[in-house]
Amino acid sequence: MTNQTLKAAPWWQVDIRKIGEESSPLVVIDNFFPTPEVLTQDASHKTFTANAPYFPGVRAAVPSAYFKPLVNGLSHILANTFGYGAGVNLQECHYSIVTTPGKDLNMMQRLPHIDGDDDRKVALLHYLCDKDHGGTAFYKQCRTGYETVSNARYPAYKQAVEVDHKNLGPPEATYFSNSDARFEQIAKIDAKFNRAVLYFGVNLHSILVGSKPLASEPQNGRLTINSFLSPL
Repeated sequence: MTNQTLKAAPWWQVDIRKIGEESSPLVVIDNFFPTPEVLTQDASHKTFTANAPYFPGVRAAVPSAYFKPLVNGLSHILANTFGYGAGVNLQECHYSIVTTPGKDLNMMQRLPHIDGDDDRKVALLHYLCDKDHGGTAFYKQCRTGYETVSNARYPAYKQAVEVDHKNLGPPEATYFSNSDARFEQIAKIDAKFNRAVLYFGVNLHSILVGSKPLASEPQNGRLTINSFLSPL
């Protein structure tokens, strides 16, 4: 893993890494939003609903002005680290709270996952909670060696998941957190209040829920803002 330091906005603390054997970029930005308390206060007045079939929790809308103080810095990061050139398209942006107990996860939620098969899509995960709420881990599939799963790789990846299920049995009913015969953890980022993490959506990754009980209230729960970006 290699690190370099870059300040793309005056208040940011930026750590740019390359993870795994595929050297995929991973960017960690502390002090991401200039006034994060405004966001947590806004979230506390929202109505959260379960509106995404694969996300194990609830979501609510984020104010349209969220990106205004971030756009210049993010444009710099996306151009210089993720190869974006002509501009950025915002696909999704939500407040999110993980609420589903491990015992209630469906089969796919028990394994590392990808955010679609678009090689260029970047996930932007903004923590509005602390380290006790876990973080995010990144993985390599042991059977294929894949750390990223593009559209071209997906058939082999899916077949490997099915072979593992046949040979090893169903995955344990809990959030995937370490390494086993199916997946090897290659990187981990702890949650930290007002920390953002950017990575390609095709990186295999998993939610780490931490030591605090899951809660549905923004002030007590694993509150994040989840956004997906793509190049124009």
